Amino acid sequence: MPKLKLNPIVLIVINILAPSMYIFLNGSFLKIYLVIFATVLLLAMGCYKIFLITALVYAGMEGIIMLSSIFHPIESFALFLVVLQQSVPCFGLVFALMKKYSSAELLSSLETMRIPRTLVVAVTITLKYIPTFAREFKYIRESMRLRGIPFTLRRPVKSFQYFVVPQLFRCAALSEEVTAAGLVKGIDAPIKRTSYFEQKFRFTDALILVLFIAGLIGGFVWYKK
Repeated sequence: MPKLKLNPIVLIVINILAPSMYIFLNGSFLKIYLVIFATVLLLAMGCYKIFLITALVYAGMEGIIMLSSIFHPIESFALFLVVLQQSVPCFGLVFALMKKYSSAELLSSLETMRIPRTLVVAVTITLKYIPTFAREFKYIRESMRLRGIPFTLRRPVKSFQYFVVPQLFRCAALSEEVTAAGLVKGIDAPIKRTSYFEQKFRFTDALILVLFIAGLIGGFVWYKK
């Protein structure tokens, strides 16, 4: 079965619209709707690992929230999870966006939206730096293990320091590398860039967006009756 290949703009628009809709829509409806919609999209795109991780995180949060009605000391923590849980489907789509699309594809798609170049570059770098940030943490943990430095909760500030200080130095180095790579690729050129990846807005992309917006409008009308 062929995997669905969406224009990255579709996933970006969904992630912009979904959180803002909690102001206008019933929270329980939007929560269920986003879970179903994100599940269908992740499976159609072939992001099975991301779907599984997202589902486990969501189920774990739901379990803690249900447990809080019995074990009252964790009620405040469960209240925080209720708010965070609403964003889990969006996080799943963001991770799919980072995994399935390269920086060049993201740039090519965003440049068709007539938005400022600085914003396009900022969004692209942010989305692609998150997995790099996680990979750097793995390297730091491995270095700590080789040097016999344990990460212990008995000294959280000290342990956290071992993570943060190297990461800050790596952030400075990586920012220089990213800037140099962007300049080489002509990111600051005043003319319109061409790209090997032509991200056109196809019928499938429009259909997904129409279905998503139609579901939001339907939920709004239903709960306003």
